[in-house]
Amino acid sequence: MLRSVDALRRAVSGPLTDSCGPQARMLTAEVHGSEVRGLAICPGRVVRYVLDAQKSNLDTVDLLRLTRASRKPAA
Repeated sequence: MLRSVDALRRAVSGPLTDSCGPQARMLTAEVHGSEVRGLAICPGRVVRYVLDAQKSNLDTVDLLRLTRASRKPAA
């Protein structure tokens, strides 16, 4: 399995870039058996990811998403 921090970064960076775009940055990475779990920051959102290291399948869930204000200011 993945042993070093550099190996984790290389394994996660490709699928994360494909999923969230070239400005995505990995914040944390934890190895749980054959999975790598962590947080990443993408433009306008913070995501939780789970990478299945054997299949190279990356699943992401938005934890925080920035949106534009929908209210109009009063007078």
